[in-house]
Amino acid sequence: MRTLFHSLVYFALSVWIGALVFFGAVLAPIAFSQLPPLFATPAAGIHAAGLVVGSSLVRLHWIGLLCGLIFLVIMVIARLHYRTILPQAVLVLVMLVLTAYSQFSIIPRMDTARDSVGGNVDAVAANNPGRQIFDQLHQRSVHVEGLILLCGLGALVATAHWSRREI
Repeated sequence: MRTLFHSLVYFALSVWIGALVFFGAVLAPIAFSQLPPLFATPAAGIHAAGLVVGSSLVRLHWIGLLCGLIFLVIMVIARLHYRTILPQAVLVLVMLVLTAYSQFSIIPRMDTARDSVGGNVDAVAANNPGRQIFDQLHQRSVHVEGLILLCGLGALVATAHWSRREI
């Protein structure tokens, strides 16, 4: 039973953390470097890359919400058998809250800001109010995703410590 608990919590964390790293280190940089040259204007290419990255972020959030839920359910069940799970459970709960905040608050407001400038923020001047709002929300999104990753790494370390102590 212990091996099953450990495997499931490591699986949930590794999928979520791996997806975050892949998104930030691979998908987004490749989309923004490879797509723009394929379009007639740089703004159109950046817009296309943004659509790919934005859609991928929505899916990443759903993966994270599912993995976090699996993690917490397993930890609640494991709590019936083990002494302490609090640090990693709190960190994953923070990850879930931040992911939900990004998914259900930041992204919809970014979509609204993008729509307010005609759908392509790179086609308008930097001092356009809609673009400024979009850019601010984008920065917030980057910071939130970074916090989610840091909490995930902390949860991984806490889970490894818990696993080692319980064996």
